[in-house]
Parts: sequence; structure tokens; C-alpha cells
Amino acid sequence: MAVDSARTVTMSVLLRQMARLMTDELIERMTAAGFDHQSATHHPVFENIDPGGTRVTVLAARAGMTHQSMGELVRSMERLGYLESRVDPSDGRARLVALTSTGRNTVRHAIGEIADIERVWLDRVRGAGFDVDLRDAVVAALRAYESEHVDSGARSQIHLGPAEPSAERSTR
Repeated sequence: MAVDSARTVTMSVLLRQMARLMTDELIERMTAAGFDHQSATHHPVFENIDPGGTRVTVLAARAGMTHQSMGELVRSMERLGYLESRVDPSDGRARLVALTSTGRNTVRHAIGEIADIERVWLDRVRGAGFDVDLRDAVVAALRAYESEHVDSGARSQIHLGPAEPSAERSTR
């Protein structure tokens, strides 16, 4: 009986590889632009923080991390000057983590770089013969997954933010 020794490369592996390459390019661009201390480890915060601040427990849930790991990451980013902690106005016992002016400037610059990186990857997809906006397709698939599982009682781990059609994105 022959055993198939070829490694199976799943779609999740391919998507993770693409995400890693995009993140690596972002870090290179940010460093070249003078934004020091950039690391892929910071992305779970930058990707999940709300403009007005977010509780550590919410950041952890959105990023799929433990509260303890997120707390450690937040403290590290506070020391680097990207974040600050303040009282949650809706509950004086709770704390919000918010971007400092340095953090906001970093995110503002990163958003422009990310748009360029995404545009290049979308062009690669089209160049491979697929006439589809990959971002829109992935968002639609995630929204479909979420609606299929809404009755399961499980808390959604998908955080897409507000709906944002590609035409609006491209004009920013």
C-alpha cells in the first residue's frame, strides 16, 4: 500500500502565508518611513482597537488571545508610547486602552501602506486570471459564516467593523 507523502496545503495555510507576507511588507515599509519599534506582535492591538479606546478583554477576544497575553502586549506598547490606559466613561471601574498621538500617527500611516499592499495583492489575484475583489469576497464569506452560526449561541469571533464597500475604500 503506497502512502501519499505529499504535504497537503490547505486554503487556511495559503491565507496565513499571504497575511504573513503582507504583514512583513508593512513592517518593512513602516520601518523605512521612520516608524521604529514596529513588530508583527503589535498588530493584534492595532487591528482591533476602536478609535475611542477598547477594553483589554475585548481586544483579547477579537484577536483570539488570552486576556493575560493581551495585557502583556498592551503594557509593552504603552512603554513604547503607542497606547495609554484611561478610565472607561461608561463604567468607572473599567479601563480603556486607547491610542496616543504616536499610536494614531502610526495607524494613520499604516492604513495608507496597507491600502497599497492590498492593491498589489488584488492585482496579483486578477493577474492570475481571477476577476474578483478578493477582499469583498472574503468579507462576504465571513458575513455568511456569521449569519449561519448566529443561532448556535456561540459568541462571534469575527470582527469586521462596519460594512465598507470597495468603491468607498478606493476613494479614501
